[in-house]
Amino acid sequence: MSPHLVPLKPALYADCSCPKCGQGGPEPLGTVFPGVHVLGEYRCRACGYAFYRDLPVGFAVDNAVSIGKEDGSLHDADGAESWVTTPLMEGYHHPSGREWKIERKVYRACKDIVLLNTLDFLYGHVLLKLWNAQYYLDHHRDKGLVLILPRSFEWLVPEGTAEVWLVDQRLGEAHGWYTCIDRFVQQRLKEYDTVSLGKGYAHPDKSLVDINRFCGVQPFPMEQFLERPKQVAFIWREDRLWFRSPFAKLAWRASNKLGLKPLVHKWFVADQERLVRATWKKIKHALPDAEAMIVGLGRPSTGHGAMEDLRRERMDKETELEWCRAYARCQVVIGVHGSNMLLPTALAAGCIEVLPHDRFGNMVQDIAVRYHDLMQLFLYRFVDEFAPPATVARHAIGMFRDFKVYYRDNKVNVP
Repeated sequence: MSPHLVPLKPALYADCSCPKCGQGGPEPLGTVFPGVHVLGEYRCRACGYAFYRDLPVGFAVDNAVSIGKEDGSLHDADGAESWVTTPLMEGYHHPSGREWKIERKVYRACKDIVLLNTLDFLYGHVLLKLWNAQYYLDHHRDKGLVLILPRSFEWLVPEGTAEVWLVDQRLGEAHGWYTCIDRFVQQRLKEYDTVSLGKGYAHPDKSLVDINRFCGVQPFPMEQFLERPKQVAFIWREDRLWFRSPFAKLAWRASNKLGLKPLVHKWFVADQERLVRATWKKIKHALPDAEAMIVGLGRPSTGHGAMEDLRRERMDKETELEWCRAYARCQVVIGVHGSNMLLPTALAAGCIEVLPHDRFGNMVQDIAVRYHDLMQLFLYRFVDEFAPPATVARHAIGMFRDFKVYYRDNKVNVP
């Protein structure tokens, strides 16, 4: 069995220990698919303790937790983050009977499958799990790949997928214990001879991802960095703000705690826009032939001068594809950490990310690094969360002006 697969059928994975007495090799009883998590159901052969245990997929690859079936106790949670364990336990104790529409689309009938669960409550998490599909398509051609996927990601299903089970669920509602999802999956599992779970690593090697297979758009070719028109994109989100000072961030957080967010939100969004405009003004002054665009969720505006405004208030497949084509025209994309930077950086040549102090532990996690050599350090830049427009602009200008030397030294003049 491949280390990147978890056996489900005909024999369920049982390489675990009883969380109560520590005895290994528990008796497998079945599985549960409540949503984000996939759990095995077991009974200890020594003490008889019945429990559910995270199967090692997604974020549970390193921090699988167990739940006592009768007493509802949480076990093995020392290394697991609270944002994982708290919703899991709340869902276990209060399972939801809400019915989500789940549509099954079969492109190629198979009896031996790899089942990849991509459900999650964050956009980036779903995308990262989905990118694992490429590995299973390429390395397990004898099996059909079946995706459990939020419907809003259907446009990214790669060619060669055998089936997709589309869940009509908003990402923010994914955390929960949904009996309808488990019921649907259990019914489908009866139809296959062998089933393995794809591990769906939360942090796959993004440099190996062929983004064109997912969105149908070729990324910016680095070797044409100086040949193509100079393009910069500002990735815009109104809930991931760029603050001009520690005081501004403190005021924002205080207003949220005091319930004043509806009153001050527009001011902070407007200030972020002023920072973006000031940055672009400095870049344009140094590089007169450069062009820029703003991309993201928000109301388009006509007040950005030479910047093309591709913001949209609602998402759909055409908008997503329009944005992907825009990223692929850019040498540089600029955004705040957490601003859905995975697709922009998977398609653009390089990026500048404004990194908040409290996200140092998540550095690079939302960036799709495309290179293995020193060009990686040259083309992926991080600045302080309170970096002024002059600093951000200086990095962008330097990437254009210094590219020729760095490309020659690291891509041309090498053995």
